[in-house]
Parts: sequence; structure tokens; C-alpha cells
Amino acid sequence: MAWDVSDDHDQYMAAYQLHMRHRGRWLVMWAPGARVFFAFYRGRAHVVPLSEPTSQELHRQILRTETSLATTEPAYWSCPSSACSWTSSTPTDHHCPWPPG
Repeated sequence: MAWDVSDDHDQYMAAYQLHMRHRGRWLVMWAPGARVFFAFYRGRAHVVPLSEPTSQELHRQILRTETSLATTEPAYWSCPSSACSWTSSTPTDHHCPWPPG
């Protein structure tokens, strides 16, 4: 039987959920021909596209890459609050209560 898009429904949903979790910073997709998940960084830094066979592994790799970017790229700033994961490469508003007031 030939492959059908419905065969990979779970992978497409996992890619969509991961994309929504990191939207604005990463383009995440499932590649059925390669049987891997890909993530393409949308920021200014040069980041080689990431790929992993599972969405969980790709998520961990995205987090490691973002941590590396936040500490090595001078154009990026991370919130000093240990409870906050916001960086200047995050396209969302910074709602952290820093500085404490």
C-alpha cells in the first residue's frame, strides 16, 4: 500500500505543536520523506537547521540552541530572573516581574 499523508498524522500534529510552542523564533516541520523533524531558526544569528527523529529530541535541541544563543550572541539579552526564560530574540512581550519592584 502506498504512503498517505494520514499515515503521519501524529508526526504532523507533533510538529505543529512544537512550532506553536516556538513560533516566531523557529519554523518546525515534519519531513515525511526523510522521516525526521526539522527546525529552522528565524533570528539574525546563523544557525544550521536542526533535525531529529522525534519531536521530543528536536525540542531539547531547540532549547540547547537557544541557551547557546542567549549566552554567545552579543545582540541577545536574557532576563536576569532565574524564573524567566525570556530573551531578546523572543518576539513576545516580557511579562516577567523583573526588576522586582
